[in-house]
Amino acid sequence: MLFLTFLISVSVASQDLLKKCYLEQFTIGDPEVKIQIYFEDHVVKNHQIEYECLEFIISRGYYKVALSLYENYFLLNHIDITDRIVAFLKNDKYLSQREMQTLFKLAMAQSNQVQVVQPVVQWAQSKNATFINIKFSHRQDAPACLNAKLEVVEIKSDSLLIEAFGIVSHIPFKYRYAIKLYKLIDPATSYEKVESVGTMYVNLTKVEPVLWLRLTEEDYKTPIWWDLKDNYRKDMEEFTQMLEKESERKEKNADKQAKKNQKKRDQDKQKQTTLKAQEAKRQLEYEHNQCYKPGKCEIGWYQRQ
Repeated sequence: MLFLTFLISVSVASQDLLKKCYLEQFTIGDPEVKIQIYFEDHVVKNHQIEYECLEFIISRGYYKVALSLYENYFLLNHIDITDRIVAFLKNDKYLSQREMQTLFKLAMAQSNQVQVVQPVVQWAQSKNATFINIKFSHRQDAPACLNAKLEVVEIKSDSLLIEAFGIVSHIPFKYRYAIKLYKLIDPATSYEKVESVGTMYVNLTKVEPVLWLRLTEEDYKTPIWWDLKDNYRKDMEEFTQMLEKESERKEKNADKQAKKNQKKRDQDKQKQTTLKAQEAKRQLEYEHNQCYKPGKCEIGWYQRQ
């Protein structure tokens, strides 16, 4: 009788967890990928999930679902469950599974500094606004981080700060883009918006309606967003001419500096030659004077010449 009561209580508790963890609609025969898609498209975006659900999902053998849940809910929302999940996964039964090995490494990585990288950035402009395209990726030829979560957007009159957090190939990244702007903008009428998955767009309204020579206050070369050339043809063509003139100016200055450096090298070389000649002359005079003192020179100075 007691054993039957125990089985009934276990069954009721299991049913409660199935409902609490949004698994009540699935049966044992349902493919795991179906559950994973449901969690990624619906559960993690619309519900709060308790830690015990992660353990429950792992115990039922839904390892892909558990890894996805950990990445797309707990990590992206900065919910620290590191100690609990590491202790739970130290059971060899789970660490023999590839997905659980990955989850374990991710959890251990959370105790260290997350890698900070600058996203891929392009820019374009008209006389009235500056446009910035940001792709949350660690390099130009890599795909955008599909689960990047925007965390900080600060648009000030003289600066811009963007921060996002995402996971690429089970590696957590913090994307940070912080610049001092070339000229002042109006934060009140400037704005940002998320474009396609993993990218965003920033529109900065200029205080002074003029073309900028560069995006940042520092002489940093940000790639041009040429896809917007047709949208603002006249201003972008004028901007192109500005860049060509600036390139010519820098080239002339570089040639001028190279000639100046060569002249200085020639002068330094001539100076060294003169100093060596003077030193050789002083040495000869010293030996000559020493050899005419009694007992100071076995062979006369005139004999060594």
